[in-house]
Formats: sequence, structure tokens, C-alpha cells
Amino acid sequence: MKKFLVFFSLIVMIITPLFSQGVKEEVPSSQNVYIDSKGTEISLDKQYRRVISLSPNVSETIAALGATELLVGKTDYCTYPPEIQDVTSVGDLVSPSIEKIISLNPDIVIVSTIGQNQTLEALMNAAIKVAYIDKSQSMNGTYALIEDIGLIIGKLSEAKKLVADMKKEVKAVVDRVSSLDKVSTYYIAGFGQWGDFTATGDTFINEMIEIAGGDNIAKDAKNWTFSIEQLLVKDPSVIILPPTWGSTFEETKKAFVSYEAYRPLRAVIMDKIYPIDSDILNRQGPKSAKAITLLSNIIH
Repeated sequence: MKKFLVFFSLIVMIITPLFSQGVKEEVPSSQNVYIDSKGTEISLDKQYRRVISLSPNVSETIAALGATELLVGKTDYCTYPPEIQDVTSVGDLVSPSIEKIISLNPDIVIVSTIGQNQTLEALMNAAIKVAYIDKSQSMNGTYALIEDIGLIIGKLSEAKKLVADMKKEVKAVVDRVSSLDKVSTYYIAGFGQWGDFTATGDTFINEMIEIAGGDNIAKDAKNWTFSIEQLLVKDPSVIILPPTWGSTFEETKKAFVSYEAYRPLRAVIMDKIYPIDSDILNRQGPKSAKAITLLSNIIH
């Protein structure tokens, strides 16, 4: 069960804002200056040709905008797309190597929702330019994040096109499910003897489930926590179960249904338990629209 705890911890790390005070009030950017989420001014007159990403979704966005060649550094958890795998790693999400980052001589380091305050302070003390982009955990926040990254790296037109394509895909899902009944749905972020964790109403995944035509049974809960008693009372029609870290879906499903407490659930009895790649849901970025499509296909 240690794998389940590690898996859940990674989910929380990927979607939890870097600073406890949350998203600051946005300051308008001018034509030549971008104001990041910490209020730092980033000049747009300079072309940033050497970029380090300290967040998986930032790395994915840079690649999706056709700017992989700008990426000179990333973290161990920046695993997608395959073409960035040869990019130099600067370490993990929480405590990347400051020395390694400095040695790569970046023009700018871009951080989304992962890291530590002392990491950014150390980089700024070393005169490394850092852009911290912390957008709301929502589809609108996702669109804004993509466009902001595009603005910084000189790919704004590509970012706007990507966002337009994503909005078109989401609209297609909304149109398709608008005439269908909502399906009670439960997303598993963790289960077993250490407790039940799910995408509660204050999470981005909750919004995606609702857009996809699901009725998230945990929409009234908060902070990823849920109880087995609530789960049994709500009794969802569909269970979405990402493979836990280091396991296959079959192994994860077998572990889930092996618990006596879950066996009365109709989704277990009717075998309505479906897999999904957790990364595509957890990472706020270019694949978020695709995640909604996949959720919709599962739910309906």
C-alpha cells in the first residue's frame, strides 16, 4: 500500500500551489512587460532562447507550442512528450539542484505550481530570471497559463491557436453530453487502509468530470478527503481508477476490489471500473481538453 501513498502524494504536489497564500490578484501586463503571479516584471523585449522548466505542465506546454529546442533543462517528473526526454534534468520537483540550473546558463526559469519558496529565492539571489505562473485550477486558468507561457517564449500566436483548438474540443464534449443524463461518478486518488481520497469539489478534476457529463459524488467534499461511509451511500455508477504509481491498472483494480468494504458498490458488482492516465488529469496544460474527452467517453 506504500505505492498508493506515494501516488496520492504526487497528485497533491502537482496540483497544489507553490505558495500557501494562493493565486495573487493579477496585475495587468503591458506590451513589453509581463507581470508574473508574484508581481515580478519579465521583459518581453528579450528573446528567451535558453529556458528551464521546473513544472511538468510547463514542459508539456513549451513542447506543444513547437519550442522544444528552447528547453535546456527540466525536472525528473517532466516525462511528456517523448522528445524532451533527452533534455538535461535538474532534479526533482521540490528541491532541484540550484548548481545544475546555474550551470545551464538559462535566460529564464519558468515555474507553475511546483517547487519551494527557497528554490525561487536561491535562483533570484543568483541573478537567474524566474517567471512564476500560478493560474486558477480550472479550464479558464489552463487557457491563461498556456497563453502566458506562449507570451514569454515568443509563441503567443501558437498558444492562442492551441487554446482555440482546446476550446473547440471541450465544446464538442459539452454539446454531445448536453442531452444525456448525468452519470454518478467517483474518481479514486487513493484507497484502502490509509483512507479514501478523491477529486473533491475544490479540485480541477471535479470541473473536468462535470464538463464531461459526470455527476461527481464528492462535489460537496473538500481537500481530497472522503469517507467509505459517504462512498457507500452515494454508490456511484462509474468508478474511474488510475493505475497507482509503479502498478498496472489490472494490479490496482485487483487491490481495490480485494477490500471487503468496496464490494457492495454497484460499480464493483457491475464491473464499471475504468482506467485513465492520471498525468493527463493532474497536469494543467495542453492535454486538459483531451482529458475531458477521455472522461466523457468513460462516463458515457
